[in-house]
Amino acid sequence: MITGIHHISAFTKSAQINHHYYTDVLGLRFVKNTVNQQKTSIRHLFYGDYKATPGTQLTFFELKKAGQTYLRDNYFSTVTMNVPKGSLTFWKKRLENSDFQVTAVFDEDKLLFTDPDGLLLALKEADDILPLERRTNHSSVPQDKQILRLSEIELFVKDPEATLTFLTTFLGLQKSENQVKDPLGRFVTTVKQSTSAHKTRLGRGGIDHIAYTVDSTESLEALYQKALEMDVPVEMYVNRDYFKSLYVLEPNGLRIEIATTGPGFTIDESLEELGTSLALPSFLENKRAEIEAQLEDF
Repeated sequence: MITGIHHISAFTKSAQINHHYYTDVLGLRFVKNTVNQQKTSIRHLFYGDYKATPGTQLTFFELKKAGQTYLRDNYFSTVTMNVPKGSLTFWKKRLENSDFQVTAVFDEDKLLFTDPDGLLLALKEADDILPLERRTNHSSVPQDKQILRLSEIELFVKDPEATLTFLTTFLGLQKSENQVKDPLGRFVTTVKQSTSAHKTRLGRGGIDHIAYTVDSTESLEALYQKALEMDVPVEMYVNRDYFKSLYVLEPNGLRIEIATTGPGFTIDESLEELGTSLALPSFLENKRAEIEAQLEDF
C-alpha cells in the first residue's frame, strides 16, 4: 500500500549551483552524492531533512549540456513543499534577499518561485514543525521555519481521467475531484488538463519522475505483480541498494516510481557523514575509479 511520497527527481545543469541553492538558500541537507545507476557519468544529488526521511527528498540529475525545458502536452509541474505556519513572509524575504534574488509571488495560500534551472516550486504553510532530530543546522534557516516535507505535485496531461483512474485503481490513492491523496492525506497529486498539441521536451528544471513510497519489499512485489496483471508498462524493477524500486508509465506516458522506505542512505555512510563523499551502491564499487574519472570535481 502507498504510504505517501518518497522523492521527486528533476534535472539541473550545474551541480554546484544546485547544491548552493538547495542547501544554503532553502536549508535542505545534502544527504547523498551519487550517480545515475544506469548512466554513471551523470551525477545524482539528493536533498532532504537531516535524517533523509522519505517524503522530504528532492533529487537532481546533473546534465551539463541540458537545454531549456518546454512544458507542452504531458508533464509534471509545480512542486509544493510545506513550511511551518506563519513562516511564508520569512521565506519571501529570504528568497528575494538571497544571492539568487529569487522572485517570489503569493498566490492564494502559496508562495510561488523557481530554482536557478527554472523548476517551478511553491511553499505552503502547515500546522507542524520538524521534530528536533530531523532539523538541519548547516544554514541560517531558523529551525522553527525549516521545510517540512513535499506536499503536492501537479500533473498536466492530455487525458486526466485516465491518469486519475490509474492513480486510484493501480496505486490505491484516494480521489477527490481532480486530486488524489495518500491514506494520511499529507501528499496531494493534482491532475489537470493539458491543451497543447506539441510534445514536452525535458531539459534543465524539468521533472523526470515522482516516486511514491511503500512500506515493505512485499508491498512492492505485490504492486509489480499487479502491474503485470493490469498490463501497466513496466520500465524497471530494480534494487537500488538504498531502496528497491518499481518504475512504471502511467497512461499519458509519465514515469512513476514506487520505492521502499529502506534500507536507507545510512547503509554506506553514517548519519553524521551523509553527503560528504561520493557514495556508490555495492554493485558499482568495482567501477569506482572509472566513475570518479568521469565526474568533474564538485
